[in-house]
Amino acid sequence: MQLRRKLTFFLLALLALGSAITIYLFNSTKPVSNSTPEKKQKVEEELTDNPPEIINFTHTSLDKKEDDVVSGDVELQVEAKDDNEISKVEFYSSNGAYLIGEKAEAPYTINWSTDPWIENGEQILKIIVYDSAGQKAEATKKVTVDNKEAAEADYKMVGYYAGWSRYSGFNASNIDASKLTHINYAFANVSDDGSIVVGDPAIDFQNFKQLRQLKEQHPHLKTMISVGGWTWSKNFSDAAASEDSRARFAESVLRFILENGFDGVDLDWEYPVSGGHPDNVNRPEDKRNYTLLLKKIRETLNDQEKKDGKEYLLTIAAGASESHAANMELSELHQYVDYIQLMTYDINGEWDELTGLNAPLYPDPNSEFSWQWSVKDGIDTYISSGVPSEKLVMGMPFYGRVFHEANTDNNGLYQAFNGGTSLSYGKLKADYIGKNGFERHWIEETQVPVLYNGETFISYDDEESIAKKTDFLKKYHLGGAMMWELSQDPERVLLNRIYKELNK
Repeated sequence: MQLRRKLTFFLLALLALGSAITIYLFNSTKPVSNSTPEKKQKVEEELTDNPPEIINFTHTSLDKKEDDVVSGDVELQVEAKDDNEISKVEFYSSNGAYLIGEKAEAPYTINWSTDPWIENGEQILKIIVYDSAGQKAEATKKVTVDNKEAAEADYKMVGYYAGWSRYSGFNASNIDASKLTHINYAFANVSDDGSIVVGDPAIDFQNFKQLRQLKEQHPHLKTMISVGGWTWSKNFSDAAASEDSRARFAESVLRFILENGFDGVDLDWEYPVSGGHPDNVNRPEDKRNYTLLLKKIRETLNDQEKKDGKEYLLTIAAGASESHAANMELSELHQYVDYIQLMTYDINGEWDELTGLNAPLYPDPNSEFSWQWSVKDGIDTYISSGVPSEKLVMGMPFYGRVFHEANTDNNGLYQAFNGGTSLSYGKLKADYIGKNGFERHWIEETQVPVLYNGETFISYDDEESIAKKTDFLKKYHLGGAMMWELSQDPERVLLNRIYKELNK
């Protein structure tokens, strides 16, 4: 009986223990709150301490360089993920020293412009990815910047810099020398005694200093002192007239080059024999004397080369018409110069009776002029006169010719007008092209554009026509391109296009 009572008590205790365990297990599986599964998941995301994960950090060089060699514009791409939200991605060059930019939402892609801002050589790119919890992840990669400077090109890129541009705020230091092989400084004057002198002492020496600094930054660059031009060609004929005057002029050229850090001289005699400024002195003998003057300068520069081992350059700028070519002994003259820059512009202007084209690449069969000319005609004339094509550098204008009150027929082309002027490409781009009622028309026969608003007619060059001309000079195996003048394209739109086309 006592045994039965003990057994019953044991079984009841065991049953109570089992119930307690069951209740505990049941309660432990109940939700801790009334939160939905989605809300529970959100709480877990906010509490994560995992940093972002960078999946890929890649780049694409838009100039199609291979592997880790980049140039020009480079597209940087980042792919990342995180338990939280990614708040932003920062992109750095110079191993984090310079912020390129940041992106706050996908796709995490940004453009990195390396030319002309980044020096050639190794660059360490860095990215920092941040998430909404304030955590971050970093990654770096090495690339090699290889922007081809103009010195490596097969073609000359010659830019005239007008000294007076300084007065309008465009200094020599503003020039993008990475796109140029040569800078011609315009102008030095020819004095009454037949020697060359600075044209504007108030600014010239400051400009010369900045040109020397550009050469330090770009060792490939050559700088030339250009002598004469439209205004200061009066005394060329006297300087070339005798053996003594030619020697005096040549010695002054050498002295000027050495004293001011130039690599050579560019003669812009406008023009031998006839034409040019009304105050010019002209002689029939100029034709022969010009050859002799260049010969004497070449001999003087060669003598200096033997002394210091440095190369000195001699070039000329020349008018592109038949009459200009006929007034020089081109078949002999070219052997004394490194190259000839053809002024293949100002073919028509406000001095004409009708509106016309400043620099048509080809002649226009529909022209209303009894006489017409083109860039191609000028090139053909010099080649047929005995100048090797590789010694010809083709001029390209960074300005347009403006004709006021032009009649409305033919979109203003070959019409009567009343007065005119010239405007820089920078001014045309800012206030005329596609603005103030001006419409652009493409002249297919001549491969150049014009602007017209029903009253004012403008002949100019833009990226399309510049590309056509650059393609032409390559097909003709010319020596390169010359630009008049650099301050007229302050945003380097045309300069960059010429450089791009020549380096394809």
